[in-house]
Amino acid sequence: MIEYEKLNGGLFTITINEPSKLNSLTLSDFTRIAKLIQQADADDEIVAIFLQSTGKFFSSGAQFDYFDEIERMGPEKKEQRLRSDIATMNVYVADVFAQHRKPLVCCLNGPAIGLAASMVLLCDIVYAMNEQVYLLFPFSSLGFAAELGCSVTAPSKLGINRTSEHFVFSTEIQYEEMVQARLIAKNFHLPPGKTAEFNSQVHTLIQQSIAGKNRQAMLDIQQLLSQRDALVRAQGRETGVTLPFWLHGEPLKRFKQLQTKQRKHRL
Repeated sequence: MIEYEKLNGGLFTITINEPSKLNSLTLSDFTRIAKLIQQADADDEIVAIFLQSTGKFFSSGAQFDYFDEIERMGPEKKEQRLRSDIATMNVYVADVFAQHRKPLVCCLNGPAIGLAASMVLLCDIVYAMNEQVYLLFPFSSLGFAAELGCSVTAPSKLGINRTSEHFVFSTEIQYEEMVQARLIAKNFHLPPGKTAEFNSQVHTLIQQSIAGKNRQAMLDIQQLLSQRDALVRAQGRETGVTLPFWLHGEPLKRFKQLQTKQRKHRL
């Protein structure tokens, strides 16, 4: 469930609220998040956008239900659906993140997996709730390649060598490494179970930080710092590389193995 709210002071929150499922997301959820970013970007009252979550996970990645539905389709319909869902979603969502004009703040309350981890890297400022946060890009474990611009954002923020290790071997990017890479702007040192308080504290910090600032200057600075051109190029390359994996069925097979406990889940 993706929820949104306009707060006082020009703040717009987008909340992943499915804690009972570790905030796993459907492909439609990713599209909805992108649409809400566009909505906030077009609203002259909004100054900053928050991407936040609930419970103990930021997001555990994609929901299994989608893959069950795909598996029940015939070969031709399955291919059409995958081309539409995988390719179109990736290009559209990555393009929205690449084009956004207003500061996009991530309230990282816990682990972020897969496409959700890619979204974290697309945010402009990332705050951590505690040292238990981490990112995981399990592309090689699940049988496909990088998505949602992370082939650009991860090397630029973590370095090419560390990114290669984490992506090729599907290993976690732990809190300490994110701090060393300056990916985490601040740790709020709140214990598990305090996600709502964490989100509220981040909102307060941003309200205080933007008070008295020139809004147009903030927008122009954001545009100068954006990776728009690199992300636009990357989204096409990533889609072209990862789509054949989906069409050949390897990710669907591995997601099914996870669902039926034939393959051990990293979580």
